[in-house]
Amino acid sequence: MVKVELVGVHSVKKRLADGSVKTYYYAWRGGPAIKFDPAKERRKFTEEYLRLTRERDDAPYQGCMAEIIRGYLKSPHYRDLKPSTREGYDFAIRAIESEFYDMTAKQISAPGTRSIFLQWRDEMAETHKRKADLYMSVLQRVLWYALDREMIEKHPLERVTKVNDGTRRDIIWSDDDIATFKAKAREPLVRALLLAAWTGQRQGDLLALTWSAYDGHAIRLRQSKTGAHVAVKVSAELKRILDSAKAVNAKQETPAATILTNRSGQPWGSGFKSSWRKAMAAAGIEGRTFHDLRGTFVTLAYRNGASIREIAEITGHTEKDAETIIRKHYLVSSAAVEKIESRTLTVNQGEFSKLASGDNE
Repeated sequence: MVKVELVGVHSVKKRLADGSVKTYYYAWRGGPAIKFDPAKERRKFTEEYLRLTRERDDAPYQGCMAEIIRGYLKSPHYRDLKPSTREGYDFAIRAIESEFYDMTAKQISAPGTRSIFLQWRDEMAETHKRKADLYMSVLQRVLWYALDREMIEKHPLERVTKVNDGTRRDIIWSDDDIATFKAKAREPLVRALLLAAWTGQRQGDLLALTWSAYDGHAIRLRQSKTGAHVAVKVSAELKRILDSAKAVNAKQETPAATILTNRSGQPWGSGFKSSWRKAMAAAGIEGRTFHDLRGTFVTLAYRNGASIREIAEITGHTEKDAETIIRKHYLVSSAAVEKIESRTLTVNQGEFSKLASGDNE
């Protein structure tokens, strides 16, 4: 049975006619049933729980985002929305509430929270840019309500550029950022960081990556967004951490199928984003997101001699975007870019032969 950590959720086990046991969940003891299975539909389960508990006098998560949203839904601004506009707001509010329901007012006002919200927005923008902008706009409105009612001390999203107007493609993690995170974070999260920084793949693809994709020398996968099959030869640094994690996983009573696992050695569910945000805050790293590690890979690949075309084939960036990242961080003229493009490298089906050395000093 999945452990349900939401405050007040009540569960009851019942034996069915076929002899199997089923667990039923309720918003509170004696309260309405939650129709979703937390093991299969965790986000919908959370959304339904929060919806069902909103009107209770003792509604949970007082002083948190959940309470702010409860207040906003009763405000004139929300109630005066046109039905068509309110429908879009409702979708956004459910997503915001399920993601940040237990974030306290103090945390919302604290330094670093802006980066947390922007990371959430940017991850969504990978597949739905318009939705990302809408959800961010609604979150801004909810937080303006909270600031106006003195529920928070600072609005962390006063000015936010829309995704369609500007991207984070030229933002990367510095060597110091990576070193700081590695020193502060737990091993499962360091593993996630290095896997992203040394492969350039998207978060969703990395979380789904199984051990069968790693042969000890390279990682092979099919990108969910582009459908492209890519193979990335692992660096020495990444190989060390993957080999160690694989050995530990093999000793488990029930080894995990995925490369990235939580502290309990189980595949990450929706909890990855929350754990990542907390690790970023603990490390004191601001202005960087998990998504920015894709751009970081571009710079690491360049350090090891890869061409713009090869980088784009691996990451799914356009060559123009890859060139933009490289220009900003390493190059000073178009002649330098052309020099990179003219290099002759030993490449086998898109793998970086030089990247395998891990020599990025």
